[in-house]
Amino acid sequence: MAVAKRKTGFTAEKPQKKVKTTKEAKAAAPKKTIFGKALDEDLKDNDGDDYDEDEDEGELEAEPIRDDDEEHSMDADVPDQTAAQKNKLSSKESNAQKKALRDERRSHKPNAELIYPAKKLWEKLRLKELPKAERQAVMKDMMALITGKVQELIFKHDMSRIIQSCLKHGNEAQRNVIAGELVGHYLTLSKSMYGRFIVIKILNYCQKYREAIIKEFYGKVRQLIKHKEASSIIEDAYSIYANSAQRAALIQEFYGPEYRLFKTGDKKTLSEILEQNPAKKDTIMKHLMETLTGCLEKGTIGLSIVHRGLLEYFEHADAKGIQEMLDLMKEQAVEMLHTKEGAQVAMYCLLYATPKDRKAMLKTMKPFVVKICKEEYGHMVMLRMFDVVDDTVLMSKAILAEIIKEMEDIAKDKFGRRVILYLLAGRSPKYISPQNIELLAKGDAIRANTSKKDAAVRSAELLSYISPSLISLIATKARSLISEPLSSQVVLETMLHAVGDKTPAMNALLEIAAANPAESTSEEPNPLLTMPTDRLYKTLILSDYKAPLAEPSLHFAKALLAKISPYIGFYVLEGGNSAFIILALLENPETAEETKKLLISTEAKKRSSITLQKEMENLIKGKPDEEHKAVRLILEGLAK
Repeated sequence: MAVAKRKTGFTAEKPQKKVKTTKEAKAAAPKKTIFGKALDEDLKDNDGDDYDEDEDEGELEAEPIRDDDEEHSMDADVPDQTAAQKNKLSSKESNAQKKALRDERRSHKPNAELIYPAKKLWEKLRLKELPKAERQAVMKDMMALITGKVQELIFKHDMSRIIQSCLKHGNEAQRNVIAGELVGHYLTLSKSMYGRFIVIKILNYCQKYREAIIKEFYGKVRQLIKHKEASSIIEDAYSIYANSAQRAALIQEFYGPEYRLFKTGDKKTLSEILEQNPAKKDTIMKHLMETLTGCLEKGTIGLSIVHRGLLEYFEHADAKGIQEMLDLMKEQAVEMLHTKEGAQVAMYCLLYATPKDRKAMLKTMKPFVVKICKEEYGHMVMLRMFDVVDDTVLMSKAILAEIIKEMEDIAKDKFGRRVILYLLAGRSPKYISPQNIELLAKGDAIRANTSKKDAAVRSAELLSYISPSLISLIATKARSLISEPLSSQVVLETMLHAVGDKTPAMNALLEIAAANPAESTSEEPNPLLTMPTDRLYKTLILSDYKAPLAEPSLHFAKALLAKISPYIGFYVLEGGNSAFIILALLENPETAEETKKLLISTEAKKRSSITLQKEMENLIKGKPDEEHKAVRLILEGLAK
């Protein structure tokens, strides 16, 4: 009789075997073994003692199940006693054995008596919800354990994290103990995959030791900035923690061996050094070029110290040297726009580049246009691009098209809106700082030699491309744009300087003004009763006859008065600063006469015996001169 076989995924039948009786099978079956010893029914050894497990470092391995053996088959009827024998070593005993073996192996490692107690303390120390008093107690125990031995632990991955936690959670005295033990080892630590994180933490938390750390880098800066691990330490030390004298000392190592070995001891820049020693210019520029070339090849162009070196090179190199550097970095310039010096280097690249090189730079920047516009320093690169790229068709397709896709977001951004405003208003001091205007102006002389198109023509072509999109944006998103101070500037300059039919945008602004201000709520306030909208409308009213003049004139005042004339009393008496809108209508020659009639003849609050003018007089009566300034000016205008 054949024993039923377990079903498998195969359909082919195997030849049946003659099955022995249970008694015969047990007798013929080979003895089971564990760790090389025979395992009988009662797990007894030859002397009758309980079986004792071997202290082997290997892990317990399960014996494989054989489908062709009925006694080992999952479907076979194995007696309960056999199962009990196989599971004699319970999971608890097995785990205890594994733990003992693991502890034995660990005990042979260096500093084992220190590392594992420290790990147990660390598990508590790093808990976010640990009470402050308990954390201090854990830190005290930890410092008692590691003090005097920090140097032995810092290069291990696990202990490096423990030291970092101690620096994070310890007090000033405890941090200084750790930092003090590592003096003289910071250079080596900076090159370590794990140790470099300790250096970063000490720079951050231990101000007392920053100078000691930076001094250990002197003479090695050129090598460290090309090192995979150490380059990040040099970046943080230079850009965040070093003072001006230390930054000068670090960058001076780019100038040659003389400046690596002998520091000047002051804050001398390359300009000051060359002014005192003009004869050294060729040597210094040669070493500077070699260092920067190595940085570009190693991919460390993102470091602030490299940006500083590149800027000094562009400021002092001759035309040939500048072209050599351009050939190396024109496609990498997009990687350095996050720093002030890096953005200026990119501006120099655009300024000196040939049309072909500019095209290559625009291609690398196209995927990041929106991000560049929002960069604190990177947006200046966009302004330089508008100044020097003659191919306005390429600019429109590669750059302006990307700006149009996210125009509302850019218009509301602190730095992004300056990119749009530059196209509309040029170098207006209202939107661009005097320092940035000066920076842009410095390139005008060079631009005359590297760009052929007239600046006015270039600006007009770019403006004509972007104007329809700006007008359309205001027509569809007017309420959102005028409610924010930054984007309201874009709305104003678009209405003043954009090219094309502005009627859709103006209609959107007038529709907002037509709402009854008395129905304004805190959830949905009337825009004309809030800043900066009231200023925007006031400026647009004045633009009909007073600078800044709209091009062409919008005749905005007349259209606006027609919309708000039913509510003029509310704006004067209860509108607060919105009364300045009524004052602007009174001053505008196109609307002065009609506004005056409304102010004199309109009845206030439906009381026929009191005119609006009389209500205004009662409003300011007995009030300080500083209050209701707009109302006072309106009354003065009516008296003329």
